Amino acid sequence: MKNNSYASSFFTVQSFLKCLLLLTLLTLTPGCYGSGDKAALRKEKSQTAQTINIGVVWPFASDYKSFINGIVMASDEINLSGGVLGKKISLRLKDDESNVSRGMIIADQLAADPEVCAAIGFCNSYVTLPVSYIYEAAGILMVTTASTAPGFNPVRSPLLFRTVANGSDIAKKIADVINRLGYKKAVLCYVKNDYGLTAANACEDELKNLLISVIDRRPYISGSVAEFNQITDCWKLLKFDCVILFGDDVGGPEFIKAIRKEKIAVPVFCGDAMNSPELINIAGGDAEGAIVSSFFNPSAVSAKGSKFVTDYKNRFGVLPDSFATGAYDTLKLVAEAIKRAQNTNPQKIAEALRSLKNEEGVANSYSFDERGEVINKKVFLKIVSGKKFIYLDSSNEVEYIKKSLEK
Repeated sequence: MKNNSYASSFFTVQSFLKCLLLLTLLTLTPGCYGSGDKAALRKEKSQTAQTINIGVVWPFASDYKSFINGIVMASDEINLSGGVLGKKISLRLKDDESNVSRGMIIADQLAADPEVCAAIGFCNSYVTLPVSYIYEAAGILMVTTASTAPGFNPVRSPLLFRTVANGSDIAKKIADVINRLGYKKAVLCYVKNDYGLTAANACEDELKNLLISVIDRRPYISGSVAEFNQITDCWKLLKFDCVILFGDDVGGPEFIKAIRKEKIAVPVFCGDAMNSPELINIAGGDAEGAIVSSFFNPSAVSAKGSKFVTDYKNRFGVLPDSFATGAYDTLKLVAEAIKRAQNTNPQKIAEALRSLKNEEGVANSYSFDERGEVINKKVFLKIVSGKKFIYLDSSNEVEYIKKSLEK
């Protein structure tokens, strides 16, 4: 997702070597985090701590600030109702700045505190994947509410969870709608980081299964005008039905401006990382008709969800988005798991999370598989119309898109 600089959006050699060194130390160093002594200490200290201590890791300066609103709202509700097991939730807010090195430093800090039982957040897949090994080795429950890289939790750790759909699920949704629209030729652009690459690969595979051709595919790194011009110079000579864009929330809107400048007028389908007001703020009128993936639709919720939408709007003055609802639901799920486990031992919390069956939340009903992936995965679409996002109902999304293209 969002980067402070495009150069930080994927592993540098230095970052990669740092990860390898850290993992080696975690594996070989006597008494390291995750060893029997440290795991036992965390079990003891998390139980005897005055509060239930949960790390919250997020890029605070990003355009996804609603995440903080959601998790604070959930924490306030839990604490005002008496807390969990007679204890209040204490959030340890940490800003990873969308930076791998910063994320690793934070993971080390939280791992060094035996009173921390869980960590929630993790916006950027390229940060989430390497730090997950640190949390797992430290015996801390880790839940990502936004990272969509399909490769999360490859070791099937019982401590790692994800509460949103992954890149493969998003790819299936986009490919299905493109197929139902009758399109047969697409071009694809993606930001060159773990998120963009895995999403692009998954989408191309889904399109191939539907006999839809990807006639050209290009990554971007710097997001510069010159880089985008190289892509559009090629694309304006090709014939295709739609553009698929797995960009970030800055480079993505700039790319849309670039293709519209070249009079490329076909529909643009965007991944979840562009589910941000910055799409409209940056691209302006060029964003009209852009179709964006989301994990939440405020008009397609239960009575519980409807109450949350009202309460959130009353408190913050805007409707909640998928980042707010993901944060809210996730903290509520962890609190419920602690309550059921009657324990703040991360292993026990994880076991209780896996025992949940269709636990009702705001954005979803939650059950988890053996890899900690949410089973009931929901992916919605919304379209930019009149300089605002309009959520699409899955029953008529194709018809709405067709009508919007006729305008």
